[in-house]
Amino acid sequence: MRHIVSALALGVLAGCAGNLPPVKVEGPAQSVAALTGEWTGEYSSAETGRSGSIYFRLTATNDTARGDVLMIPRSTIPVPSDSRIPEAAMRPAPTPLLISFVHVSDNMVSGTLEPYKSPDCGCTLTTVFHGRLRGNRIDGDFVTSHSDPSMGPQSGKWWVTRSKDVATK
Repeated sequence: MRHIVSALALGVLAGCAGNLPPVKVEGPAQSVAALTGEWTGEYSSAETGRSGSIYFRLTATNDTARGDVLMIPRSTIPVPSDSRIPEAAMRPAPTPLLISFVHVSDNMVSGTLEPYKSPDCGCTLTTVFHGRLRGNRIDGDFVTSHSDPSMGPQSGKWWVTRSKDVATK
């Protein structure tokens, strides 16, 4: 069921990506060109229980990307074991998060997400991510900071793979 939800989420993201504002990608021309393509993947945080899908696309003709992250919060509604409603249907709706900035150099990718509201506390969250490009895959980690100073930072892992080289289109 998780794979079905992820596939649907990626389909929604791919369909919306053309309507998203462009994201500035900075770095040496050769490093930016290495990110050319359509990328899909996932992220997760054991600390928060949140996970979701990642989608972005970078064309070789410019230094901007389009894409976002789909946050799927953990369910706050307990599902009875005898329930006929699938657990996935009881989860809060996924929230799209916009990528704000990306920098790439020497196969290292870093960036930030636009600030967004936490599904847990309602406070504003800021996420910074880092990763390493290895061929058609980027693996990395992220740290999320809260606007509420009493809440500590939370971390997680993410990955994407290049599913399509858009330079050949």
